[in-house]
Amino acid sequence: MSTSPEFLLFPASAALANAHAPLSPSSAFRWTACPISPRLARTLPSPPAGDAAKAGTLLHSTYERKLYGGPGLQPAEVAELERFGVRQTLAVSILDAGIEATQALLKQHNIRHIALETRVDPGAAIGRSDFWGTADLLGVNDEQRTLVVLDFKTGRHPVVVENNLQLLCYALGALDTITFEPERIVLAIVQPVAFGAAAQTQSITLDVLDRFSEWIGERAFATDDPTAQPQPSAEACRFCPARSICPAENFMKETSMT
Repeated sequence: MSTSPEFLLFPASAALANAHAPLSPSSAFRWTACPISPRLARTLPSPPAGDAAKAGTLLHSTYERKLYGGPGLQPAEVAELERFGVRQTLAVSILDAGIEATQALLKQHNIRHIALETRVDPGAAIGRSDFWGTADLLGVNDEQRTLVVLDFKTGRHPVVVENNLQLLCYALGALDTITFEPERIVLAIVQPVAFGAAAQTQSITLDVLDRFSEWIGERAFATDDPTAQPQPSAEACRFCPARSICPAENFMKETSMT
């Protein structure tokens, strides 16, 4: 299996891959439910990353390095993870299980090429310039017309793969980065703390992505509405960066969302 991104038509630069979109796939669960949230969030400075996020970033970097055949955790990385509250034994188990699950999935679908940390642009499919993201792993088998879109999760809260908005956004954007039209698209979550060394998967077709494109386009353009009102819910509000200035904050307090 090649780990060269040679199948990509438009490989992303590191600067683009690390940028954050106003409408990001990772926050699609929020802005599709509450169209005012991106506009409110833009008025506030970006919050600093917490220890869990920093640990996740470091684990992702090591996961990527190991998939490309490089070494595992280095002493300085172990020390840094310890400062973030992640023990070495836990970090190693997350990485080992993550690599095992990923390699098993790639073997199952005869994936011949992979690319990691790849900028994808689902906004291009719906006429938006503020909607992009970075896919943890894209894998292809062009002969079998298979595309794998995988997200590596290091947290404890189980992430459901079925109809996962983040993965659907990545898949929509990935269509413009490959050189063939896939007949099968495999969405995958690898989350060792929740699911061990097994990937959670959902197979979809282009018809599903076509319908999703229409739906996500409607939700994206709804965020432009200056008269949009908050649509509070437990899921959308829990980690919203605009909670402190949201008109629905009283509702959140009354329903014990704090």
